[in-house]
Amino acid sequence: NDFEKTSFMIFPNPTQDSWTIKTENIQMETIRVFDILGKNVLLLSPNETKTKIDGSNLKSGLYFAQIKTQLGIKTIKLVRK
Repeated sequence: NDFEKTSFMIFPNPTQDSWTIKTENIQMETIRVFDILGKNVLLLSPNETKTKIDGSNLKSGLYFAQIKTQLGIKTIKLVRK
C-alpha cells in the first residue's frame, strides 16, 4: 500500500504558535484540525507537500490533524503549549 509508505513530518511538536507539516512524496489535499472534543477548529487546503498550520489562536492543549491525500487519510496528534 503506497499510503503506508507516505511519511509525514510535523515540527515543532509541541509548539507555541504553529506546526509545519511536510510529506516526502505526495500532496496534502486537506488538513482538518480537531480539538480533544472532536470539534473542527481549522480547515486548510494546501495542495502542497509542505504547509504551515497557524495555531496561534488556539488554546493550549491536545489537537488532532486529519491529513487527506490522494492515497488516504492519516491522523496525527498535535500539542500546543
